[in-house]
Amino acid sequence: MKPMKKKKIAVIGTRGIPATYGGIEKHCEDLYSLLSKMDYEITVYGRKYYLPNELKEYKSVKIKKIPVLNIKGLEAFIHSFISTILACFSDADILHFHAQGPSIFTWIPRILAPQKKIVFTCHGIDWQRDKWNMMGKTVIQLGELASAVFPHKKICVSEALSEYYFKKYKTNTEKIVNGVDIKQKIDPGDCCEKFNLEKSNYIIFVGRMVPEKAPDILIKAFKSVSTENKLVIIGGNAGVDDYFSSIKELAKDDKRIIFTDYLYQKDLQELYSNALAYISASKLEGLPITVLEAMSYALPIVLSDIPPHTEILKLNPASGISFKTNDVKNCENAIEKILNTTTEKIENMGQNSINTVKDYFSWDKVANLTDETYQKL
Repeated sequence: MKPMKKKKIAVIGTRGIPATYGGIEKHCEDLYSLLSKMDYEITVYGRKYYLPNELKEYKSVKIKKIPVLNIKGLEAFIHSFISTILACFSDADILHFHAQGPSIFTWIPRILAPQKKIVFTCHGIDWQRDKWNMMGKTVIQLGELASAVFPHKKICVSEALSEYYFKKYKTNTEKIVNGVDIKQKIDPGDCCEKFNLEKSNYIIFVGRMVPEKAPDILIKAFKSVSTENKLVIIGGNAGVDDYFSSIKELAKDDKRIIFTDYLYQKDLQELYSNALAYISASKLEGLPITVLEAMSYALPIVLSDIPPHTEILKLNPASGISFKTNDVKNCENAIEKILNTTTEKIENMGQNSINTVKDYFSWDKVANLTDETYQKL
């Protein structure tokens, strides 16, 4: 009896894997490395400048590098178009588009390769991000419209996004959340020493320095808190130069506020491992992987009350604290509350974070649900 032929998946809309930054890249890295162990042959279309020259395969996932110029506002559009054309003429059975912008091209395989199936995953309402000008927002809105019309299967990473698509387009989507693995904590080391940090004497935020992540709210709130603890902001400039300069200026007179730039692997693991809590004042998210990462390190979470954050906290309210979005004073109160929480209660909140991850956000569950979606096609 002949062995079953593996289904072939083309992945479009990501810079590539392994991820160095970007939630979609991290999602794709973890998801497809698991699916490649199942009955799938995966090809990720990545951007050549983002990936190591010698890389052709990663964790059994094939990498196809597209040479596009790193031009702000154009690279993603050009890369997605070229990837779509190549995938149409490849032997892929399923084309899986990630994010709304790249999905502007989901109509192309409907015409050029009608035998192929199209899947789309929504990671957030991307046109609402502050970095886009009117032209950029319009293109992404067209991508959103296309994502509601042309794919055979549509996935959203949160309930809030599923509700958005149903209310706006009357289209049903499948909810398949982001995932995370339980992490091994490590002791303070070189990275903590470099930034003069001690175990449990700092709270952290991890993310791009863009307006919708609202690090300015965190800084303003933290500056009003009387404490010797520190606020550690892990991330760097993400193309919004004026905003990045403004938040550095805002924090310059407070030595307790530390910018580390982007951190990876052991350095990031070390700072997650030894933090007191994780905080995010974000105004726009899909389902933030950084929050799930923090929970996987048994950290209490302190989050703005946007729907995706609330969705996480509702699963286990004992894992963290919520505060009003875009409200500096309310954020300040939440910071004071977590800093004044007893060690025993902090540990209990952290354990509730771990339990939430185990119950709802394991990558094995995410991979199995994605497999079911593919099988339905």
